[in-house]
Amino acid sequence: MALHSLTNLFPASFLKNSSVHKSLGEDFSLSENGNMVFHWADFHETCDSVKEHLANDPVLQEDFKRREEAINRLMLIPVWIRTRNKVYQLTMFDLYERYIVTQAHLIGDIDPFEPIELSFISATGPFKGMAIAECFSHITYQDFVLVNLIKNKLPKRDYRIRLKSKVLAEFGKEFGQARLISLEQMTMNGLLFSVESEFYMKELSQSGSIRILIDTDTLKVAVGKTKSELQEHLAGHTFNLMYSSKKDDAIECPLGAFHTESSFDFFRNKKVYLFITYDQLAKSRPESAKQLRNFITYSRELVREHYLEMSKKMKSA
Repeated sequence: MALHSLTNLFPASFLKNSSVHKSLGEDFSLSENGNMVFHWADFHETCDSVKEHLANDPVLQEDFKRREEAINRLMLIPVWIRTRNKVYQLTMFDLYERYIVTQAHLIGDIDPFEPIELSFISATGPFKGMAIAECFSHITYQDFVLVNLIKNKLPKRDYRIRLKSKVLAEFGKEFGQARLISLEQMTMNGLLFSVESEFYMKELSQSGSIRILIDTDTLKVAVGKTKSELQEHLAGHTFNLMYSSKKDDAIECPLGAFHTESSFDFFRNKKVYLFITYDQLAKSRPESAKQLRNFITYSRELVREHYLEMSKKMKSA
């Protein structure tokens, strides 16, 4: 096998610096425009494949060791957080670990997205008002996830695919208001949406129910196609994958049926993520829920075949 580093196992969109276009950990795009993508970290089987390859390659092991050492150097970067009653001393490693690995409250009830007084100089300051989330580097965050996935410190996921899609949501009195919301993921159990936190708090959360309009017929037709056939099929939905304005496609859901969680992205936006199961969707439109289930199961088998073939090629290289 040619000389390479661990970055070659992981996609350019994840680590930003891969020099290899075809590798075991590369993103697998189900659509030509990248609006529907599988990522190696989103399935326990592909995580295990990456770990197996790493274990059998000394060059990759050395690269992984360097990444781990770089993350551990975060322990040498102190940060002081001043609250009304006390000044807390932590390290940048603590902040990443608490947010990513343990998902514990950073300190008491501090909101990591709201401004707070921070200092990287000393316990006496100077302090600067900023959100804890703003301390995180996008690349370092991704490396932290990478290392902890390989070390089994993060739970492995069941299969899911990531999407770049906007769908229409109707809400308010008699569903008289409408807004585009982001469809982020399809999982084996349900759909994950995201909305801006301000919109959720001020408008959407005031609704007892919402109606989401989703084109599931496009996915129904896709089931059974080969990889190239699927990519060609979805290429016809460049900007509107799964978008629908047809009332017949509306799926009504009580807001209480969604599991909600706040998070942040690296554009410093606060978002609310809403997850709903196919079982809940089936209460309104059983046929649509069935089509979504069938497609995610079919795509999982397509991904399995793709990565099995790639793994065989790498072992024989």
